[in-house]
Amino acid sequence: MAFKPLHLFTITLLACNPLKTPAAELSREQISAQIAAGAPLKLANRDLSGLDLSGMDLQGADLFSANLDGARLDRAKLHGVNLNRAQLRKASLRGADLSNASLYAVVMDDADLTAANLAGSRVIGLLNGANLSGADLTGADFGADMANQGMAPARVEMNNAVLAGADLRGVNLTHAVMAYAKLQNADLRGARLRWANLSGANLSGANLADADFNHANLDSAALHGVQGLAAASGLAVSAGAKQ
Repeated sequence: MAFKPLHLFTITLLACNPLKTPAAELSREQISAQIAAGAPLKLANRDLSGLDLSGMDLQGADLFSANLDGARLDRAKLHGVNLNRAQLRKASLRGADLSNASLYAVVMDDADLTAANLAGSRVIGLLNGANLSGADLTGADFGADMANQGMAPARVEMNNAVLAGADLRGVNLTHAVMAYAKLQNADLRGARLRWANLSGANLSGANLADADFNHANLDSAALHGVQGLAAASGLAVSAGAKQ
């Protein structure tokens, strides 16, 4: 059976990181003790699923390929952490600081990132159904990794994601897959959305000034009441958008 490249990327991630029943290897208390002792937080490949790590200072932690499915990381300090290949499906990161973090090949489907700070972060992976309402993504790089395409495209997939009211100024979303994403009243000034799939997306009330939509797919996208339309590029050739 033949699969499209994007499907291969999805299947590869899920096959390597199957969803597990929460069975954390460490407790919150054990992690707190490591922090208090000043020891480096080496949590790579650890199963931390279902843990409540809300409000914890995890800056500098190595969370490579860690399983954080269903974990609570609300208001956690994750500035600059390594979350490459980590699993955070249905995790709660409301108000968390993920600025300048590395999230390459991450799996965050249905995660709650309401009001989270992802400014300057690097994100590639799966965020289908994720809630980023009011999140700060200024200057973040969600663009495809053109140097590592091969059979499995290294890009971000955010179908049905919620980004209402999010700050996306200057964000790179080149080749992003965002079908039916909810971007009402989002700030997309200066955002790069070349070749992005925004079919069926709702951009009502969003600010699109200086955004680059060249070659983007906006079929059936809602553009009611958008701002900065005249200053955006590429929208004139995007057929099927609803204004």
